Amino acid sequence: MRRVVGVSIACVFLVLGACGGGGSDNKTLDASFSRFNGSKASIRDYRGKPVVVNFFSSTCVPCQTEMPALEQVHRKAGAKVAFLGLDVQDTVPSGQAFVESVGVTWDMGLDPDASILQSLGGTALPTTVLLDANGKIVYQHLGALDVDDLDQQLRQHGFIT
Repeated sequence: MRRVVGVSIACVFLVLGACGGGGSDNKTLDASFSRFNGSKASIRDYRGKPVVVNFFSSTCVPCQTEMPALEQVHRKAGAKVAFLGLDVQDTVPSGQAFVESVGVTWDMGLDPDASILQSLGGTALPTTVLLDANGKIVYQHLGALDVDDLDQQLRQHGFIT
């Protein structure tokens, strides 16, 4: 229990210290990852459709708060926007149990050493990145998003109407 509390406090501290969103300097995100079932995938597989990429961990309290909101927006957006969760520095059983408890219906993968998150300059969880249909990063947010925040960003970038 102490470890989970310590990690959760660290997540909150880092999020409070660097919360916000912004541009991306026209970077693209093109990384390979493993899914929970061990199969290989790539963010490139999602090209042709906008993508919400969420970096999370089962031990991160803001991530636990945010995940149901992301699921709600995912269901509302339907097939217009792909969603991908990347579980950072977590065990597969812990990550899988977490997303199942929330009822997540979108794709999940692993970022076991946080290398994908770090390639974006990410330092804390949760971090959410919006990619356009070409994989270009159009928005990056550090901290928990709620339904209205994410919905607004998807509308602002023309991903939903």
